[in-house]
Amino acid sequence: MKHLRGRRGFVTKPATVPLVLLLALGAGAPLAGCVGDQENSAESEDIGSLGLNLAVAPGVTLLSVSYEISGNGFQKSGAIDVGDSPTISGIIGGIPAGNGYTIALSAVSVEDGTTFTGSATFNVSAGQTTSVTIHLKGSGAGKNGSVSVNGTLNIGPVLDELTATPTTVFVGGQVSLSSVATDPDEAPSALSYYWSTTGGVIDNPIAPNAKLTSDTPGTFTVKLTVSDGELTATKSTTIQFVEQEVSENPGDTGPEKPNILYLLIDDLGAEGIGVYPELAGDSGQVPTPNIQALADNGLVFDNAWASPVCSPTRGTVISGLYGHRTGVTQVGNVLPTSTVTLFDRLSAESPTYDQAFFGKYHVGTNVQHVKDLGITFFKGILGGGVSDYFSWPTASTEAPTFTNTKYATTALTDYAVDFINEHEAEKPDDPWFIYQAYNAPHATGANSPFQVPPANLHSVDLSSVGNPAPGVNATNIPIYKANIQALDTELGRLLAEVDLEKTTIIFQGDNGTPPPVKDTGTELRNSKGSVYEGGVRVPLIVAGAGVTRRGHEDDLFVASDIYATVLELSGVNVSHVNNSYSFKPLLTDESATNGRTHSFSEISNGTSNRRWAIKDKRYKLVYNVGTRELFDLALDPSETTNLYADPAYAAVLSTLEAEIAVLKQDAPAYFP
Repeated sequence: MKHLRGRRGFVTKPATVPLVLLLALGAGAPLAGCVGDQENSAESEDIGSLGLNLAVAPGVTLLSVSYEISGNGFQKSGAIDVGDSPTISGIIGGIPAGNGYTIALSAVSVEDGTTFTGSATFNVSAGQTTSVTIHLKGSGAGKNGSVSVNGTLNIGPVLDELTATPTTVFVGGQVSLSSVATDPDEAPSALSYYWSTTGGVIDNPIAPNAKLTSDTPGTFTVKLTVSDGELTATKSTTIQFVEQEVSENPGDTGPEKPNILYLLIDDLGAEGIGVYPELAGDSGQVPTPNIQALADNGLVFDNAWASPVCSPTRGTVISGLYGHRTGVTQVGNVLPTSTVTLFDRLSAESPTYDQAFFGKYHVGTNVQHVKDLGITFFKGILGGGVSDYFSWPTASTEAPTFTNTKYATTALTDYAVDFINEHEAEKPDDPWFIYQAYNAPHATGANSPFQVPPANLHSVDLSSVGNPAPGVNATNIPIYKANIQALDTELGRLLAEVDLEKTTIIFQGDNGTPPPVKDTGTELRNSKGSVYEGGVRVPLIVAGAGVTRRGHEDDLFVASDIYATVLELSGVNVSHVNNSYSFKPLLTDESATNGRTHSFSEISNGTSNRRWAIKDKRYKLVYNVGTRELFDLALDPSETTNLYADPAYAAVLSTLEAEIAVLKQDAPAYFP
């Protein structure tokens, strides 16, 4: 079938055959044309029929057009005789009334054998007409037991050329990036561009031409995505930045199997400590000399994310899996005991490690659950917190639960110190792993009130809030800061017992700052419970054995990455497992990468109230209870300008949506 009439806005090229299919159901009588009656045209009110009207773009010869209708136990398929006509019309009758039918079309062109496929869902209601205009998908109710579907097939853009000059450059130099792209049908919108990179900085990532620079050595993958608003094309290349002089002394990489101290801090957002001075709010940041000393002698991560609330973060740490894969997406969700946990793998694959968990658990409700997750020694808090830091129930795998009257932060420090001392006395040649989950500076309720800590643990001036005595509950920023500083004091006591030449220390927050004590002067939008930066950006510091680098690192990190990192530090040969990427290579090599290209965070009650965010090093896509937003974090760190509907960012959006599509394969019902 050859159509030689006017173009009507479609491009005809031998290598890219455009095709428009218009399916329309008539009002009951068969349509004229070359498609025969595929089934007896029933008069019953319970039977509908699907009429066809196909118009072919100019210059296209169709080899065949086939269809298949299915649903409600009904199935019908066949080929449509295209003949030599530029248009095809006919009727497919005898479709029983019902909902959820699917029609699938396939058309093959003579010119290059290109196959175009598409499908749509529809309902058949006796005496009604259904009409939907879509890109071959959609449904709706109508008048006479039939369906009308208008379909267009978009020809995707072609990325003809991507060049990078030079491909090897000294640190501090720049690489010129250029591209040539075309869109055969120039539809549905103008081309948009997005340059992404695994390292370095691209000056104008949404332009056809850009420049890449880097102040650190490394081999980076640069990818260009071009979008016409619906379809994309991509190409990538590899760029290497090298030092002009390479040091021959990489520094002491520490023991092959170091002790590992993982410090998970409750309700401490990135802006809460002076390690990130650029995030300070109007009230300033409380002095934390022991945390600052870790940062000064280690590596600080500037792109660290956790979940918006505590249980999901803890679930990802223990499992290496995002919450939608374990069901832990909200406070109080229970991690399935079938999960292969970090503790399970350490016991099986690095059994010389002596393991202990002290502090806040919050992924199960009883000690048996703790044991079922492979945790052999636990002492601390089963739930989300304590209602009184000076009198709180202490659960343990070694003894019955008892009421503890020692200040919680001090008691948890005592447990870790005692464990280290006993281990060194009994098994000095074996390494240990401690999961130290402090409850501070969490409030005594969900987000308030906060409790004044012992006076000897902090020096915060509380005169502006009436100088409340230790143990008094109130909600204000000074008392919150006092809890942070009290935690820092006890951390100093713990770190004094640790041999830093034998121990790798990982310090991390579990979510953003609680709303009642969020300093609104900080640039981070929103707070705990949110997937905006104020809810998910947390501090991450790594110091001690095996950490030869100093300063800041901008590689992406998500809390699930603790899983692979601890395993690799312990000698297990794993760099990527589940949703976890080990950052161990970054601790000694500034040119290394952890392999993570996108960060993801989420919170949901499982069926609704879903919030999630995904980002690369620059752009962030937010899904906030049905609303989608796109932000440029480099130019808009406070997430104030939504770029989602801007066609210039279609290529950016398509790359982030593609990552969500990958995650959706693991949990189709979770992602709308």
